[in-house]
Amino acid sequence: MPRQTLATLVTVGMVLAGCAASMSPEAKLRNDVFWEAATQCESKYRTLHLDRIDTDGGITMHADAETRSELQPFKECYRQAVKDRIEKRRKAGLPIPAELNVEPTVELD
Repeated sequence: MPRQTLATLVTVGMVLAGCAASMSPEAKLRNDVFWEAATQCESKYRTLHLDRIDTDGGITMHADAETRSELQPFKECYRQAVKDRIEKRRKAGLPIPAELNVEPTVELD
């Protein structure tokens, strides 16, 4: 894993850990769904790097040099991964956060 990606993941993880302490259980669950889906897709599209995930699942990220061509496939991956996680939780009888955005935005900074 490139250093920049690792550093970004560590930073985002620390911020999320700090926020998780003050989150409601539902907000934490929603955050976990988005975070897991985003990191899964980030590992597939190595030129894109997570900067921030908001409470509605919207992602702000940056790209290496001029490698924006992976943005659309990343969006599709992320949205499908969110839907897959919801369906997996539903099938397992686990709680699903209310008002979970299944079409979160993805923007490059």
